[in-house]
Amino acid sequence: MSQVSSRLIIFLSGLVLVLSSIVFLINHFFYKYPGNNFFPEGIPFLALLLILLNLGLILCFPKDNKIRQVGRELIYFFSVMCFIAIATNAVQYTPFPIIDPFINTLEEHMNIHMEAILAWTHDHPQFKYVLGVIYDSLTYQMSILPLLIIATCRFHLIREYYFYLLSTVLIGFGFYYFFPTTAPASIINSPYFSPEQIDTGLKFRQIHHYINPTTNEGGLIALPSFHAIWAILCVNLLREWPIPCFLLFITNLFLIASCVLLGWHYLIDIIGGFIVLLLCYFLLKYCTVFNKSAPKLR
Repeated sequence: MSQVSSRLIIFLSGLVLVLSSIVFLINHFFYKYPGNNFFPEGIPFLALLLILLNLGLILCFPKDNKIRQVGRELIYFFSVMCFIAIATNAVQYTPFPIIDPFINTLEEHMNIHMEAILAWTHDHPQFKYVLGVIYDSLTYQMSILPLLIIATCRFHLIREYYFYLLSTVLIGFGFYYFFPTTAPASIINSPYFSPEQIDTGLKFRQIHHYINPTTNEGGLIALPSFHAIWAILCVNLLREWPIPCFLLFITNLFLIASCVLLGWHYLIDIIGGFIVLLLCYFLLKYCTVFNKSAPKLR
């Protein structure tokens, strides 16, 4: 089965790093905003551990052995997540004003009122609790499922996953940089927003008033919704196992719904996430056709 080439993954990773570096330089020389560090702790130790693991696998197994490829894919997965963390650090330095008032006005014209949605969810506390648990599960899905795919040697699936992660970041982060959003809690008055949701807008205001952020809680990008994007990508990882895939599909439908019902996202954010993912799907199809018509250099 064909898979996304290493060459394409490296190209997309390089593009993410180059664009992130440009944003860092623009901020350093012109805007000088402070910011948060979105890199998790223990990265140097984990990088060293993966390097030592791969050196051991190289010594113990022949070149085309599946075990060696597992080790190599772990390096790829770790690297891709690091590149996304770098891009996240960069994109917070957007110098442009938020477009949340426009989105909120547009949704009100569509007869979508976030205050009413939050009040309805609050009136169903058990449902709200379940939605909260499902919403928080995405972090675990994105940590565990790729490792499962790598361990079972579904390398074509994990390479496709890398492609979608990187390409959606390029498009979605690029859109956010020029048209930033800080989520409903930043402009809508409701007693039902959580402190973490309020922190999303607080961080943005502090950074753009040259105040060192007092919190790293909450989210960052509202439009497009990366929760919606990543929820679909996690389902796609399991497509070769019909029953788990169907169960996760149902779960992540609730996850996507929770983005709006819990007040993390506007409905337009979800639509934006679907559009970004659709663009990346067609981009993958184009790259696949181009790769088949060109000499295979991997």
